[in-house]
Amino acid sequence: MLIDNLKIYFNHLLKPFVFCLVLTTGLALIISTSGCHKNPHHSSAIEGDIEISTNDEGDLCFEPLFATTALNDQPIQIEYIKMSNLEIFNLYVPKDESRTILTIDPVDNEYSIIEKGEKICLDTDDPKLKQNIYKPLEQKFSIVSISGIDDKEEEYVYFSHDFNYPYIAE
Repeated sequence: MLIDNLKIYFNHLLKPFVFCLVLTTGLALIISTSGCHKNPHHSSAIEGDIEISTNDEGDLCFEPLFATTALNDQPIQIEYIKMSNLEIFNLYVPKDESRTILTIDPVDNEYSIIEKGEKICLDTDDPKLKQNIYKPLEQKFSIVSISGIDDKEEEYVYFSHDFNYPYIAE
């Protein structure tokens, strides 16, 4: 009799637990697979170089070089990128410090279109972009990266270039 009562009690407790477990697992699978169909491929990225120059005011400017874009070492042509972020960082900082020096991000937290030949300059007056300075720019080795997605919204795009700040045109 006691064993029968314990079986009924544990069955009563386990049914909601099993139901919740199956429900959360099922929802996790649905969400993770549905996101993969709309987002760019996670395993690859279009890569390219950045040209660094200065404008008339002496501000650093960064131009993604679309002629250098490649996907898995194969040249690829894209018309524009939907930029999500420009970042200047230094990898040679202690592990307990942030490596980010400055970022330029779209104001609407979405994307900003960059077409061939367009540059993004520091201290930009573009109302669609915001510049965040985390550390002062000092004379040191830095890396600039521009990331986003391609014009077909199929692949991630990552342009980068190493340089010494302050940049001096060669």
